[in-house]
Amino acid sequence: MTLKPYRKLVSAVIALTALALAEPAGAAAIYGKVYDTLRGRLYPRTRLILGTQPPRETTTDDAAQYWFRDVAPGAYLIRIVREGEGDVVGRLVVAPDRATTIVNLDLSKIEAPHHDDAY
Repeated sequence: MTLKPYRKLVSAVIALTALALAEPAGAAAIYGKVYDTLRGRLYPRTRLILGTQPPRETTTDDAAQYWFRDVAPGAYLIRIVREGEGDVVGRLVVAPDRATTIVNLDLSKIEAPHHDDAY
């Protein structure tokens, strides 16, 4: 049995898989930590909601670090959901010329936007 007829099929599957795994053009990652310098506190296992369409969610790890991957450049609202303490809404900007944008969220310094209509 020869595998020649299947070469094109295998090549097509590999090419489609590579396309499916590729990042969207201009996409970046957002990385950071959630903390409060006035309280001297980190926020591990805290839910974050990024105001993309549709909204995207992640949770900080045990070191209060978070990641959002494949985010298009632009300005976004971000909601930090603090159980029992109330939510905090802030803004962040994903730069168009960087693979990773570092956004450390210091809750003592976040100024709420005038509106949060993205939620």
